[in-house]
Amino acid sequence: MLRITAYSSRISYRPGDEVDVKVSAVGMRTFDAALKRIIQGDINPEGPGYREDLVPTAIGGPFRAREQKIRTGSYGIARPTGLAVAGSITVAALIWPTLPGASRQAVVSIGAETGLRLGLDEEGRATFEAISGDRRIGRATTAVPCRAKAWYAIIGTFDPQTRRLHVEQVAIQHFPGISDSNAAQATAETSIDIDWSEVLFAAEHASGGAISSFYNGKIEAPFVCAGRPGAEGVIAHLKGQRKLEPLIADWDFAHDIANDTFADNGPRGLHGRFFNLPHRAVSGLAWDGSTYKWQEKPAHYAAVHFHDDDLYDAGWETDFTFRLPDDLKSGVYAAHLTSDDGDSEYYVVFAVRAARHARKAPVLFVMPTASYMAYANHRLGIDVSETEIGAGQLIQVDRHHAFLQENPQYGLSLYEVHSDGSGVFYSSRLRPVVDLQPKVQGFIGGLGSNVWQFNADTHILGFFENRGLDYDVVTDEDLETDGAEALTGYPVVVTGSHPEYTSTRMLDAYRDYSEGGRIMYLGGNGFYWRIAYSDTLPGVIECRRSESGIRGWEPGTGNYHHQFTGELGGLWRRIGRAPQQLFGVGMTAQGFDLSSPYVKTEAASDPRAAFIFEGIEEDVIGDFGLNGNGAAGNEIDRADFALGTPPNALVVASSRLHTDIYLMTPEDLLDPTPTWTGTQSDLIRSDMTFFETASGGAVFSTGSIAWAASMAWNGYDNVVARLTENVVRRFSSPEKF
Repeated sequence: MLRITAYSSRISYRPGDEVDVKVSAVGMRTFDAALKRIIQGDINPEGPGYREDLVPTAIGGPFRAREQKIRTGSYGIARPTGLAVAGSITVAALIWPTLPGASRQAVVSIGAETGLRLGLDEEGRATFEAISGDRRIGRATTAVPCRAKAWYAIIGTFDPQTRRLHVEQVAIQHFPGISDSNAAQATAETSIDIDWSEVLFAAEHASGGAISSFYNGKIEAPFVCAGRPGAEGVIAHLKGQRKLEPLIADWDFAHDIANDTFADNGPRGLHGRFFNLPHRAVSGLAWDGSTYKWQEKPAHYAAVHFHDDDLYDAGWETDFTFRLPDDLKSGVYAAHLTSDDGDSEYYVVFAVRAARHARKAPVLFVMPTASYMAYANHRLGIDVSETEIGAGQLIQVDRHHAFLQENPQYGLSLYEVHSDGSGVFYSSRLRPVVDLQPKVQGFIGGLGSNVWQFNADTHILGFFENRGLDYDVVTDEDLETDGAEALTGYPVVVTGSHPEYTSTRMLDAYRDYSEGGRIMYLGGNGFYWRIAYSDTLPGVIECRRSESGIRGWEPGTGNYHHQFTGELGGLWRRIGRAPQQLFGVGMTAQGFDLSSPYVKTEAASDPRAAFIFEGIEEDVIGDFGLNGNGAAGNEIDRADFALGTPPNALVVASSRLHTDIYLMTPEDLLDPTPTWTGTQSDLIRSDMTFFETASGGAVFSTGSIAWAASMAWNGYDNVVARLTENVVRRFSSPEKF
């Protein structure tokens, strides 16, 4: 079990910056910390050997150990000031529950200590309660449970004079033979002095101030008014057909959809904020298919989808802060935390960019942090039952994966679904990401190095070190923030092994750089999904997997445009910017059993490609490796001139005859015949490509996740590493193509 977990508020720093580290440590009195440079994170005994270098710097410590909790669940909150209401009040909202009957769930909660709660009971029935501390001193509950994924108006009324609570649930969507609109009333035991200090949506306060009773599903147009207007008037108001008076609050969840705030259109302006990123820009009651863009008709997207397992910011306190040395070389580093008994450790990984006025190295490595975030804390090996079938082998589980199974509160990846079955739209690094560490193994065992994402990328870092190639590091977030400026001045830009997730600003940066710069794409399934970053919420990405692509969920009809930017989500290929246009190749298949070698093509003899194969006589390239025993594997890319591979591109080598575990991508599979597997389809191949661009630029692509692990085979003494070095050295030369 992991007894230490931690994170920092940033993933990219410069020399001289201060790094804050937030730690939760259990089963120990103290822990120590040291700054390490991560060079080779793979612990495979057949690999080149694990390597980290200690960086002498004053961090302090030992530090006192303490546990810090993570509390999941999204909710909204408004805090009225000086509000007091006399007489009867009505509380109402539109709801679309996804897990009615799973637990007690609050929809609108007025008051922290004493007040009213409108929601669903343990059987999924609408309920209106009077609360005093931890006691329910009155309750009215309907007789019929709500159905899942159907719209209702739920209405609660409280009359302090009669001390009566009344609740109704009115089905907005009617089905033949089903009656689920009904009302109930009850008498409270005592009068209630309502605490108007706060109003919560999708949750309530429990004893000790904790938030609890999280709601799963959509909420739209909650409001509070004086009096008892009746169901007909309430529903007309909820649908926007007429306005009730006198209103106390009338919350508009269609306000400021791109961010985390919402407005009150009532007379008091009781505006509020959402926490833990519930889904916004999702279809509401009014959505009728007339638009798919929430910006065009925000009222059609006035709903918010809450989940009891949403997580944005763990909110931990900082345990220690240290300053990076002013002369620190750019690279990948970590704050290495160790328990006082030496039995537990944790690495808080981050990049250090070159100092602002320092000489730039010949090579720039772009650390694919967006993809790290997409896979952050994923549980695919255990939670996805077909993983072993898809991999063609047994999985293996290390302590990090076991920890995630035991600690669901550490949040979900973009590959999972929420407890109500809806897809996960957001992934944040403001929490411990336990698989973003050296020494972490993947799920696929037996045939390879069993590494994925970060540790697979350290094979590239180790190659640079082995060959004595000077390099700097930036992250995807740096590209998002700085655009092409982050790449400017570097002769060669090298990608990671799996840069799958890309924002518009990131892709534009590569496009602008490529006209005169040189790009080496040393991965597979890169630049596949379009993502969005937020201008106001740091450390989080959004991905809506619309319409096609390899995906474990879809966002729901009408929910295809990102909340943060309003851009259409999905595959870059579907948006008219297939990766072939910039990198020559794009995703074609995946398989996780055996990797294959490349075989030279006739184009390998073209004089333009002579530098690639200098000193290499072999026709077969990469019939070895630490990932499936070959250089072309896991996820592979092909050239396709119809999709935008430049007409001057040379396909200098291609893999052949992958196993039938390798399957074609859904976007290519137009007709599901038996000809779409690795031994049957010639589209299932990895193409090594090279082409020149305007102003002396060039692009070299391998189109394989397994390439880096093949470079690392035999301590980097192999033809794949030699070929890669040939390209790096030619690309870093000032000689134009």
